[in-house]
Amino acid sequence: MISTKLGRVKRTLFVALLTALVFACDTTGTQVLQVVPCDPNALITAGDAFEASDVGIFFEQNGDAILAPVASDVSSYLGAMWNGAFPATDAAPSGSNKLTIWISTSQAARTQAGFSAADGYAIVRQDPPSGTVILVVANDSINLQFGAYALLEELGARFFHPKDEVVPALDHPFVPHAIAITRAPAFKTRGLQLHTLHPIEFFHLFNEPSDAHFADAKKFVDWLVKTGQNYFQWVELATVDFASWKPYAQSIVDYAHSRGVRVGACVQVWGGAALQNNYVLVTSTTSWQQQMDPQLDQIMSVNWDVLELALGEFVSADPQMVIDWLNHAVDHVLTAYPNVEVNVQNHVGNYANLYVQYQGQTVYYYHLPQYADARLGQTVHTLSLFDLYRDWATYKHPDFHFQHDYIIQELPSRRVSYFPESAYWISADIDVPIFLPETIYARWNDIHTLTAEVQSLGLPPLEGHMTFNTGQEWNYWLTDYLSAKMMWEPAQPLSYFFDHYANVYGSCASDMSSALSSYTDLQTQYIFDERLFAYVQGENGTVDEGYLLGYETHPQRVAFEDVLAMSASDRASFDENVVSELEAMANAMDPLDAAVAARCRGLSGQSQAFCDELYDGMDIVAVRARHTASLYRAIFDLANGNDPSQHQKDAASYTTLAGQIVSRREQHYRYSLDDLTGVYANATSYGFGYLEPAHTLCYYTRQEIQVQSLVEDGTPAAISALPSCAP
Repeated sequence: MISTKLGRVKRTLFVALLTALVFACDTTGTQVLQVVPCDPNALITAGDAFEASDVGIFFEQNGDAILAPVASDVSSYLGAMWNGAFPATDAAPSGSNKLTIWISTSQAARTQAGFSAADGYAIVRQDPPSGTVILVVANDSINLQFGAYALLEELGARFFHPKDEVVPALDHPFVPHAIAITRAPAFKTRGLQLHTLHPIEFFHLFNEPSDAHFADAKKFVDWLVKTGQNYFQWVELATVDFASWKPYAQSIVDYAHSRGVRVGACVQVWGGAALQNNYVLVTSTTSWQQQMDPQLDQIMSVNWDVLELALGEFVSADPQMVIDWLNHAVDHVLTAYPNVEVNVQNHVGNYANLYVQYQGQTVYYYHLPQYADARLGQTVHTLSLFDLYRDWATYKHPDFHFQHDYIIQELPSRRVSYFPESAYWISADIDVPIFLPETIYARWNDIHTLTAEVQSLGLPPLEGHMTFNTGQEWNYWLTDYLSAKMMWEPAQPLSYFFDHYANVYGSCASDMSSALSSYTDLQTQYIFDERLFAYVQGENGTVDEGYLLGYETHPQRVAFEDVLAMSASDRASFDENVVSELEAMANAMDPLDAAVAARCRGLSGQSQAFCDELYDGMDIVAVRARHTASLYRAIFDLANGNDPSQHQKDAASYTTLAGQIVSRREQHYRYSLDDLTGVYANATSYGFGYLEPAHTLCYYTRQEIQVQSLVEDGTPAAISALPSCAP
């Protein structure tokens, strides 16, 4: 990540070079679209070549059922990649092959590989006189399967998305000249919470039983294993019929267990804080035990590994009552289901009612679990593109340093996991839509910095890292995918992970990684450091009503009517610090967008599809910034007594352009377009798919209506008169 002054100079030079290369003209002076040819297999075929007949695959399973699908996958993927048949022999190698791949937990294999670590796996290439040997070794089958899939990625595969991979098709086997990898996970538990309170793609898979949904749920579990993760949970809903859903949920849990993946259920403790359709344990403060016990027993009738307790948002309850509820839940579950782990989420919100009196002192409401049963784990939450270390946050917090301090405080005495987000949804990012690799930077900053700090303090390591997932389209799978990689190699720089992603672009890998890094750096500069995030996200009716009530769920932009009411000098300052900077950001993004597009046009196959998604995501952020800037310039015109119509037309043209990008991207969504963008009744609180606002561009047109109201009437439109963007 470039952050120094020198780094920004280098970035400027890189952008200037790209501009010169991308924007070219023909002999008549007409600008033509550049095509930069990219060979997606160039990095792979730079390795050593073998004939298919040279290869022997030896995968020692020792009767472990977890390894059977892994051995099958290794054979299948190598067959697709290397143009041949590569059956895996369940035995030690014979020593008769020019290229031997030996995957094993045996002492002999570990000794030969020089592997003595307590955890993780090693992948080693050796070239003795008898022939090349690639060893994948671990102490146990769970780590061995992670190593086996990591080998496939070393050979060129990329397990980017549960339903969308890159598997190169080569004429014959190629292996890197050298492989010397030893990895151990920084967190015992690594995975995602599928936030199925929202109508995301995973809501359907895990709450609506069908053969097709079950098949996709299994693909999701397989993807976790392929990316080195071992846990997921989803949020349970009271509106799902438990009797018909239970056997379906159990079938998913059983399949996950067959792959060595643990599964958790997330339920709400107090119904008074359940603002959506949560499965709730308690609604009465007087008869709560009679409610809680059967609710716990019902949810635990599915063979979960973890019960995750949520305390809701915005609403507090009596502190002692909260602690009593938590203690009772822990004791009840661990008595009846002793192999289950119970955790509680430590949410955020800088609101007066969340600072409560307990034992003669003021305690932050979501930190009350520190006084609960020591067997209760803590799951410490942050939101959106914010992290534990930098000087900004949301939900009215100036930063999330207090969550960092709570982690450090609690680590010596109980299990602690970290729970950040890959997408926020609800008008903030994925449904606007905007692509925010700044979130990837935030996740790297946390994992990289926190693991080093905890180690330097001599504290026990964090138990887990669980990413809050609220959708994977528009490149948000990339945050989940790279975060999974970071958990195994937290000391690596961010550029290492961008390079790993970009290697699918072969001969253009370096250019693509540099473009993504520079683009992310621009977002750090403008969206984060200059606080422009509020001006590229959107707002819906609920968000605006929350602002009026003092509940900030997003960083709040300066409203159009407030800019209109400013003095001339204040408007000039707003122009300099916000509007002109939005335009500057978009202008700086243009050559990076164009450079990526040129390379996408020079690609083919699976790599091109991922490249196109990257370009669409990058491009629409600049469009969104220009749309916002045009609307504010219309307000400047109005304030100065000038005709604002041209800037309003400019804004409308950017909406049209955004619509073209969205329409193009919708052709490549991985799940049902109706589920993702339709309006329909479902078990969540939202009667629409999570990408419906992106489909309709509601966050664009809503702001255009706000400006038009000021132009026509001189008064701001009432919230009730605006599209809610939540049908």
